[in-house]
Amino acid sequence: MYTVKPYPEAEAAIAALAEAARNGYDDAVKVMQLVPWNGQPYVASKPDGSMRQLIFGPGGAGLVTYLILEDQQRVDVLQVAWAGE
Repeated sequence: MYTVKPYPEAEAAIAALAEAARNGYDDAVKVMQLVPWNGQPYVASKPDGSMRQLIFGPGGAGLVTYLILEDQQRVDVLQVAWAGE
């Protein structure tokens, strides 16, 4: 299992999420803890890159960008964006 650690900027965005969005983010955290490589590559031309993205929340209105640190079994959440209401 990977440890998920949000950067301070991401923590602020997570704290501002509405409840429905937060539930979706919590589901995304579960994916990052268990199978972080299932996220889409951040750079399409680098499909094996350790920087990844997951869509989350109602209507897929959220996007979490993260970095996998395989040697430490850690995922750093870099950015959380929410385009929903």
